[in-house]
Amino acid sequence: MALLINNVVLILYTSIIVFPSSSAFLLPLFKEQPLAVSPDSTRWVFENNLDNKYAITSTLFKEVALHLRMHTDSNGSRASCPPFLMRRNENEPMMIEFNCNDLESALSCDYLSACTGSRKSNEGKIGGWEMEDLGGNQDEHGYNQDVHSFQAKRLDWKEDILNATNTIIFNSAGSYISSTLAATSLAALHGLDGASAGVCMNLYVTPAMVQTSAPPHTDKQDVVVVQTQGRKRWRVYSPPDSSFDSELDPFKRGKGTDSLTLEMLKRENSELLLDVTLYPGDTLFVPARFPHTTDTLDCYDNEDDIGRSFEKEDWSMHLTVGLDSHVWNLNYISMRTLALRSHGIHDVLLQQTAHSFDRNMDMCVGRVNQLSNDLREGLYSSVDDTMLSFHSKNDRSSPNSAQSMEKLASNLLSFHDRTNLECGFREDEAQSLTFDQCLQTVNHFQYVGQKIANSHQDMYVAAVKEEQMRVNEEGGWARNVGNSMPDERARRLSIFRVPLYFQEMDMCREELRAWGDFLGTHENISPMILVGDQVESVFPTREVNGEQPFNSAKVIKISSDGMLFDLQYFNGMVQKGVQEQYLRGPHGIGIYI
Repeated sequence: MALLINNVVLILYTSIIVFPSSSAFLLPLFKEQPLAVSPDSTRWVFENNLDNKYAITSTLFKEVALHLRMHTDSNGSRASCPPFLMRRNENEPMMIEFNCNDLESALSCDYLSACTGSRKSNEGKIGGWEMEDLGGNQDEHGYNQDVHSFQAKRLDWKEDILNATNTIIFNSAGSYISSTLAATSLAALHGLDGASAGVCMNLYVTPAMVQTSAPPHTDKQDVVVVQTQGRKRWRVYSPPDSSFDSELDPFKRGKGTDSLTLEMLKRENSELLLDVTLYPGDTLFVPARFPHTTDTLDCYDNEDDIGRSFEKEDWSMHLTVGLDSHVWNLNYISMRTLALRSHGIHDVLLQQTAHSFDRNMDMCVGRVNQLSNDLREGLYSSVDDTMLSFHSKNDRSSPNSAQSMEKLASNLLSFHDRTNLECGFREDEAQSLTFDQCLQTVNHFQYVGQKIANSHQDMYVAAVKEEQMRVNEEGGWARNVGNSMPDERARRLSIFRVPLYFQEMDMCREELRAWGDFLGTHENISPMILVGDQVESVFPTREVNGEQPFNSAKVIKISSDGMLFDLQYFNGMVQKGVQEQYLRGPHGIGIYI
């Protein structure tokens, strides 16, 4: 494939190595194929006044979308979707470019926050991977009274980055770093064409010779990893058998209090699929729930200059583009949960305890992990590819769109019926889930999912426009401004602009939950309040002008009988044992707190 960039003809050839996810197929499949730059991607960058390099990024993610579609079974299951590795040949252009100089420039032009990962110990036991905020111009309590709050969070290239001893993580870097990564995220979203409701690009920076940059863990997202500088070793494993401990969420293994080790993976029938060192330009796809661990310890052992000191250019830098299908609940298990709740139908997967009701649609624990592998994998499969193609978003009434929705509804009903069958539960005919109810649920998920996808697109478009404005203003306008930045410019900083879009997306997810709370037999029943919900609480012993005032609070604990609630208010005050009659809500899952 010949690609013309800046009057230079480049020939693109890409090696793709596909690793089967089943232990029955341990030998990798090797496939050589040309990676043709899509005409659609070329047209898209022209229409959006972007550099030609983003056509390559868009084309890369078209390959990812094709991979997902090719490994989606007719019943909607992605049980057979494996990881893949795409090697870059030396004469190829980089798919995505970002190095230490780009990061140093971004830190000087904006106010970015970052975190580091570590494994916490509790009573002598090592827990899972947890995040801690990184440095910034703060005191020991995380505050600096001498500067504005956003300036207190500003990271210093030398003090915070170059002195790091482990991985530094810039979450949502694609939306916060407008200079390069916003357009890259936008290109990825275009290339996926609905294969994910949204993408979230994180940046990972790791010094050389780090023994464990990330311990074994799983993620909630399918991730596309693009190595942009230095080297990093990746080991990827098949998903553990969830039935070994059904109370562990397979999307969150190795995080929080769950310590996941290589020995545990072996005991839970998880097998090593891939052990590879990524070099600049290499791309790795890891599906959600596939455990992986990384390091930079021996990445230079075969070099002649062993023992030399490593410079910042040797540090590993990679971008992880998360396909956030499960983050926004666009999967079959969430649709099933919502369909049953909205129509008042018994859910055989729910635990029979007070307030175990999964209003969040996020609980992947318990009985679902005891189902057969094929059924469980089907329920955990995402659905947004069929729902959210941008090419058809304005034509939901077309025959193809209607057929796609009907197919999703049919798959949903089938998964539900199979779940009841495996659990030995027979529905009363008058209280059974119907195809029409499944179709109603699918259509609502499409409606909300499209709003989430649009919000992602709007967020990245706004960042690209902001960068164009900065260029027109001769760039670098945020460098070394101290306390003198005018308000109109401060409001344009990413730390103020980006959270508004994520709040908008959180409200969309809450729209799904609320829809389930108030349909069918739930029309006249208050929605269930769970830990993490935002509520309004009244102080029963205090009145203002003859009325009892309500105050926003967050639910932090619920009594075992579900009757009393512990609340935390904006000022940090905790009130214990509040009865439900003194609460209004819920109004979202901690969105405002």
